[in-house]
Amino acid sequence: MAGLKVITPPAIEPVTWQEVAAQLRYDDPDQAIIDQIEALITAAREWCEGYQNRAYVTQTLELALDQWPCGGTIELPRPPLQSVTSVSYTDADGNAETWDSANYIVDDYDFVGRVVRKRTASWPSVRLAEVNGVKVLYVAGYGDAAEDVPQRIRQAIIALVAHWFDHGRCDPPPAVYALLDLDRVVPV
Repeated sequence: MAGLKVITPPAIEPVTWQEVAAQLRYDDPDQAIIDQIEALITAAREWCEGYQNRAYVTQTLELALDQWPCGGTIELPRPPLQSVTSVSYTDADGNAETWDSANYIVDDYDFVGRVVRKRTASWPSVRLAEVNGVKVLYVAGYGDAAEDVPQRIRQAIIALVAHWFDHGRCDPPPAVYALLDLDRVVPV
């Protein structure tokens, strides 16, 4: 089994309340409307990231695995991958160790980033903790600024927020799916 946690969430959202207010044609919304829009922006970003299986603005994630993979690769969900901070493991006695980065290569070119074990290395041969014995801490996202996120994704978030604002939390309109399907990562 594998699990994924957001350790450090994005510092900003990929769109602003002003961009959404412009879409809604609100020239001067009151604070209650602004608060509602900002809450919807976060929810829409989370929905879009979940649908696309991507990270938008820089965030730190931790992937936990119950065992080392059979092959030599650990795929890291929620691309694009920026960097790998550490690969660690916990043995059955609860002792945590960091696996030396000299043992692996970080592949940030692939569609889904990955940690690739070097041919000269092998996975540590210890009895792992029963659950979450292997953890990979990494940074993902298009960048630190809203402008780093592709425009089609930003537009999908704006459209989804406007739709939810006007119609309540119902299914997204087809335009949102169309914008997000272009580079959606489909889990295997």
